[in-house]
Amino acid sequence: MTRQTAYMTEVRDITGYSHYLAMKSQMSGMLVFDGHKATSEETSLRQECRRMSDRISLELSVCKEEEIAMLLECFETMYRLGYRRMPDCRFIDTHRRRILDAWRCGNRRIAESQVYEISEEARRELSDRWLAALMEHSCFPGVTAYENYQRLALIMREDIGLRIDGDAEELKRRWYDFNRIDDLASESTSILKSYRRFASSLFPEVLDFDGQTALDNRLLAELSRRRDLTPHDREAYRLALEYNKEIAED
Repeated sequence: MTRQTAYMTEVRDITGYSHYLAMKSQMSGMLVFDGHKATSEETSLRQECRRMSDRISLELSVCKEEEIAMLLECFETMYRLGYRRMPDCRFIDTHRRRILDAWRCGNRRIAESQVYEISEEARRELSDRWLAALMEHSCFPGVTAYENYQRLALIMREDIGLRIDGDAEELKRRWYDFNRIDDLASESTSILKSYRRFASSLFPEVLDFDGQTALDNRLLAELSRRRDLTPHDREAYRLALEYNKEIAED
């Protein structure tokens, strides 16, 4: 494996390479805990994941607050894969607090979906307003399409039955129909990445397994062709599509 870690200078390079390493790890069998002896590929990948987690930990100390969430997600994944244990919760909490503090101090480059996901305090503060917006509009007006799908992905995973008037599954299907994208090629790469996260939240209440997988495969095929992604990111999407097809054949 080519050693890439030392040359990561931009967040998109770091996140793209982390995405690639995660998919390579899944394809290699690193996530199968059956007591098998690690192959040379697994050992090499584990070493690279460790190097990457160490690289990201350094980047987290100097990055902009609005970059913390995506870097922290990559760090946790790389650390778990590389060291085969959870990272220090104090390290994670410190950076999550940085995000929350910066958001409360008015950094509007930090999206509400970022703080909603990492802070129970923020979730309580935002939850009712989010649901009210969806009940009235079936989307989140006044935000970017990217943020709209990020928020939808979070809400769709929640048990909202006791917090609303009406059938929760029917409402979620309505929200999906209102926000669905039929022509994937017409949307930007950024929107498609966020839409894929939304799509992953649709099983089982909105789409069955086959329907959700078919949608995911369409998204993966489109993303794997996007030239504005880094080569590692594109390859990660191609590997994910290959993985989905292998699972379907088993």
